[in-house]
Amino acid sequence: MADSVTERPFDNFRTAITDPDHFFGRSEFISRIRKLPFEVRILLGGRRLGKTSTLRAVEWSLLDNSSGLPCRAFPVFLSLQVEQPKGLDNFRYVLIARLREAMDRWQKSAGAALREKYRQFLRQIASAEATLGFVKLKVTNPDYDRQLIHEDFRSALLGAIKELQGWVEQSFEGVCFILDEADFIARQNWADDAWSYLRGLKDTDTAIKPYLGILLSGYRDLREYQQQVGSPLFNIAKVEWLAALALAEMNQLVECRCRDEQVSLNDDEVIAIVEWAGAHPYLTHQLLNALFDNQQQQKPRRINNLLSELIQQRDHDFSRWWNASQTTDGFSQDAQLVYRELILQRLGTADSIASSANLPLGKVEDALNLLAGAGVIKPLDDERHEIGARLFEEWVLRQ
Repeated sequence: MADSVTERPFDNFRTAITDPDHFFGRSEFISRIRKLPFEVRILLGGRRLGKTSTLRAVEWSLLDNSSGLPCRAFPVFLSLQVEQPKGLDNFRYVLIARLREAMDRWQKSAGAALREKYRQFLRQIASAEATLGFVKLKVTNPDYDRQLIHEDFRSALLGAIKELQGWVEQSFEGVCFILDEADFIARQNWADDAWSYLRGLKDTDTAIKPYLGILLSGYRDLREYQQQVGSPLFNIAKVEWLAALALAEMNQLVECRCRDEQVSLNDDEVIAIVEWAGAHPYLTHQLLNALFDNQQQQKPRRINNLLSELIQQRDHDFSRWWNASQTTDGFSQDAQLVYRELILQRLGTADSIASSANLPLGKVEDALNLLAGAGVIKPLDDERHEIGARLFEEWVLRQ
């Protein structure tokens, strides 16, 4: 089966969604940040569950004043895996450089309607120098060593906040740094220096802490770093796990896709999508791609008849989830064991799985968090869990 027979946005819905019209769910999380943007939050979740899309939705929400509510925090999104700072001084430099770029992009988009302004904001490529006080930053071509000591960083950040507060069209109170793929820093030998530094800004710098928010995303590296060394940032952060979509959110996603591609699905087909994708947003999109492609080719087939091809198509993703190559963005061995045990039990608790799998209760609870945070099992309440995406379950059973 071809990967796609029609052109679809976001690389066939395989990359982060940056258009509010195509993003569904996570509304409670986004609302909490909108109301309290100057806190430290850590969002944990597995590959392709939508962490980056969620962070982009946070960015959009913080810039959205259409509801009449003030925009309190100016968002600065950056991927740490892309930036790959070399140390704390370089990390400080990158934060200020991306802040200045974002401010320049937003001002250049002035006058457009909000949604178009946001799209322009994402499309722009900054090419000018930005100067803050005595700190001069080359944002396109690296200058000297791309380092900022604390005093220069603090001066630049305070200057940017003062400028944001003085914007006439849309006055912001402060800045929220949205740091995607923070696992990168957790793997560095300067990680604790970085987390301690950020905590210091939020703990003791009275001029900065009321106007600075920090939102990080990651998965196992970030979570296990805290467990191993007791990261100081985690001591003041609110940690939340991403999960599969709620049923109503998934139905909205399906309705939107059907409307965009002018395809209709009957109730049985929607039920099958819920069952096989388990309300996992990425798997839902890929199942819809397959169904829509077959309809457009006038060779409609039920999901059950597409399973082998779908599993083969997603083999690379599932191998990464299952951690076949022993990387740190997949499941731990304990999580693999717990998942297989849950396949047998269908609906289990940490106690029942710990007993049958002969694992300590604490390890089972951690594994269940990892699995639920990857969207492949579904928490029914505080104790009970069940298998989520049957497509992934079928792949595991074939291994």
